[in-house]
Amino acid sequence: MEESTIYLIIAVSLTILFLIYDTYRRRPRRTIYITRELLVCTKCNYRVERDAEPGDFIGLLKGKCPSCGGDLKITGIYAVEKK
Repeated sequence: MEESTIYLIIAVSLTILFLIYDTYRRRPRRTIYITRELLVCTKCNYRVERDAEPGDFIGLLKGKCPSCGGDLKITGIYAVEKK
């Protein structure tokens, strides 16, 4: 092999490696979300936010209110970005 061919192969290889690195560096990071639920007391309007559990759905009565003893009802399920 000639010396100029070796330099050409090295130059092309370095260019390809730089392009791969640059593409990887600019790729947006994957965002991680946590599923939360909002529970509201049916009597006194007490509100609490918790992590959602599998099988939960809006309208489910889930526990008792620590303030008045009424039922806590799931009124919202949503995802928030993990910090």
